[in-house]
Amino acid sequence: MEDLQSHDFVRYQMAGRPYPVTLADGTVIVPKGRLDTDDGGAIRQAALAGAGIAHLMQFAVQNDLDAGRLVRILPEVAMPTMPVHIVHAYGRQLPVRARLFVDFLAGRMAVLTR
Repeated sequence: MEDLQSHDFVRYQMAGRPYPVTLADGTVIVPKGRLDTDDGGAIRQAALAGAGIAHLMQFAVQNDLDAGRLVRILPEVAMPTMPVHIVHAYGRQLPVRARLFVDFLAGRMAVLTR
């Protein structure tokens, strides 16, 4: 884990400060950065260009991982999970079209957890 501190990161920034990387065990790392931005797309593009290590959500880069454009580092290190909520204004009587969409999203999200 300490080796991460010696590598350049493309860091997400929030309120002008680098956002720390938090692991599932609670370890918090504020890595040194080569580039700071508040745009996840820019972080992905910089990582693809070789600017450094990026901490991104898997679903945002799965195609890049599958194609070999990006490589997962430290796959044995667990990352925290993030709950996903669907909010709708239909109350208890969810229309069929909305139920189908919710089921579709739940199915797509389930694929990401494998």
